[in-house]
Amino acid sequence: MIKAIFFTVLTVVFFYIIWINNIFAPHEKYEMPQEYKKIAMDVKYAKEGKELFIQNCAACHSLRYDGVYLLSIQANPMLASLQEKYGKFIPKDVYQAVFINELNALKETFGKVPPDLSTIYLVKGPEYLYNFILKPQEILPGTTMPAVMEGRPEETAKIIAYLKSVSEPPPEEKTKRTLMGIVTIGYFVIMGILIWLWRDRLLKKMGLH
Repeated sequence: MIKAIFFTVLTVVFFYIIWINNIFAPHEKYEMPQEYKKIAMDVKYAKEGKELFIQNCAACHSLRYDGVYLLSIQANPMLASLQEKYGKFIPKDVYQAVFINELNALKETFGKVPPDLSTIYLVKGPEYLYNFILKPQEILPGTTMPAVMEGRPEETAKIIAYLKSVSEPPPEEKTKRTLMGIVTIGYFVIMGILIWLWRDRLLKKMGLH
C-alpha cells in the first residue's frame, strides 16, 4: 500500500511540474505594453501574423508544425512532392536529408542553422519574444539575428499571436489532452492498488503474510 501511495504522489507531482508550475520554463521578467500583449494573446491576429512571419522571418526560420518552410526550401520543387506524401509537417530526418544544401547554406552564413520556431512560444513566452524580436542584441548579445522588426511593435505582437496559434492545440484538443492526463493518473492509481491487493493475496497463500 505504501508503494502505491508513493507512486501516486510521484505521478501527481510530475504532472503538476509539467502542467502547472514548470520549473524548467524561463522565469526572467520582461516588460510588454498591455496594448500589444492583448494583440499577442489574441489568435484572431494569427492570419496577419503568419503573413508578417513569412515576409520578415522565413528567410532564416521555419515553422514546420504549420507547414511554413524557409524561403529557399519553398523554392525547391521537392517540397510539394514531400508534402503530398507526408502532409504539411515533413518528418525531421527526411527534411534534413532532402534539403541539406539549403540548410548548409544557412549554416555557413550564421554559423548554425537558425532554429525552427514551432514551439518557441511555449518555451519563451510572449514577453520574451516581444523584446527579443524587437531588439535581439539587447536580450541576447552576440546573436546573429538582425533587428528586422525594430520600431514595429504592433506587427511584432501579431507575429507572436501567430506563433501562439501554432504552438497551442485547438480548445477541443486541449480539453482532450487534459482528460487523457486525468485518465492516465487514475489508471496508475487503480492499477497500483490492484497490484498491491494481488501481491498481498499471493503472500497469504504462500504463508508469508
